[in-house]
Amino acid sequence: MDLEVRPLAAADLDGADRVLRAAFTAFHGVDVLADTDLLRSRFRARHTAVLCAGPSGAPVASIVATRWGSVGLLGPLSVEPRLWGRGIASSLLAAAVELLDGWGATHQGLFTFANSPRHHALYQRFGFWPRFLTALMSSAVTGSEPRFGRRLSAVDAGRNALVEGCVEITEAIRAGLDVRGEIDAVLDLGLGDVVLVGGTAPDGFAICQTGPGTEAGSGIAYVKFAAVRPGPGAGATFAALVDACRGYAAQVGAHRLTLGVNTARHQAYRRLVAAGMRTDMAGVTMHRPNAPGYDTPDTYILDDWR
Repeated sequence: MDLEVRPLAAADLDGADRVLRAAFTAFHGVDVLADTDLLRSRFRARHTAVLCAGPSGAPVASIVATRWGSVGLLGPLSVEPRLWGRGIASSLLAAAVELLDGWGATHQGLFTFANSPRHHALYQRFGFWPRFLTALMSSAVTGSEPRFGRRLSAVDAGRNALVEGCVEITEAIRAGLDVRGEIDAVLDLGLGDVVLVGGTAPDGFAICQTGPGTEAGSGIAYVKFAAVRPGPGAGATFAALVDACRGYAAQVGAHRLTLGVNTARHQAYRRLVAAGMRTDMAGVTMHRPNAPGYDTPDTYILDDWR
């Protein structure tokens, strides 16, 4: 189909959300999005862009592009199910990849279904290649978990310095990796909080969302991104950060903690398994170019590219 690809407008949000939910339900056979909201929070954030195709106010497809400094991510991509197979996804992908290239994203990636060769073939046409699985994991929260760490929202003086400390952590892992936009979004849009562990300068941080209307949903505390300063003791700091996330989940009244980890980050994945986290779903990440990025065995990062 010959549809104009354009930036999503505020008037398009309801239509794009309906298409997203219809597409995911058609693929999975059940509603997996519940009261989460993947589009509105990203549309309002400063480090993302949303493209769509279709008439004003009634888009039939959309895709989100996210900028983490030198790392660029795509997704979710959704197309009205009755229009699948008509080239709309390809048109959106072409525009979105051009956008990431224009941002100077030297490493690009996306998350897709591990059991869908059709999706793999689509993304491979644009230079994305499948690598390791990402495990989407969770554990129950009892409400009695100890509360470790600090919440960035509770810090008045010195908040900017703490954010710069978080940037130093990601920069030490991969040059140019910068999730400042995620930190700003979670605080400015009221999506959750940032949990910090360490001394005056953070040794680790976790960007968490919670509640309906976020990417978490009711009763869930969701770790959108977390990282630990590399070096000796990183494993112990990672364990402390996961405990702090459990404490945060208990504090906000969540009954479950959810997160994602790429299994190429072997030490992080093993520690999560040992800590009682269990995999609810696994997908595959696809990279452009076909390179590890920051997916190395001793990297302690949690993220979810959906």
